[in-house]
Amino acid sequence: MTAPDSTAPSGVVLIAYDGSANADHAIDVAGALLGGGPAEVVHAWEPVSSAAARSAVYAIAYDDTGVLLERERALAAETAEAGVARARAAGFEATGSARSGSGPLWQTIVERAEDLRPRLIVMGTRGLTGVRSALAGSVSHHVASHADVPVLTVPLAEEPRRGR
Repeated sequence: MTAPDSTAPSGVVLIAYDGSANADHAIDVAGALLGGGPAEVVHAWEPVSSAAARSAVYAIAYDDTGVLLERERALAAETAEAGVARARAAGFEATGSARSGSGPLWQTIVERAEDLRPRLIVMGTRGLTGVRSALAGSVSHHVASHADVPVLTVPLAEEPRRGR
């Protein structure tokens, strides 16, 4: 008997969720395309203090009481719960959590994918193009570039055209 292949994808779909309308749209599209199934929703978040420390701007007030961090943690948990509810409504058997990593958001998503070995990562895009996308450092672009499983990135829903 051979040992199970730890690099083989599991049957689960990893859904990266940020609470935006486009993330909701990505879940709806994935549910329609995949017909549901097991899924894990991950809301990757970074404490404001960590993000500020990595940027050139230190204009954010430091909160040494931990109150701000607890508020951020609670908001992240609420966002993850909303993603799980949306995924369940789209037909997935979903669980989920909020995860704060030691690096940028995309890295937290990729690290979770490395641990979970999903068959697919699903995420929306912010719809940024050109210079704005390069300056923003697209999370979906980085995940697609660094993940070793397929990534479904769902673009912003098009507005219905008038007069046609």
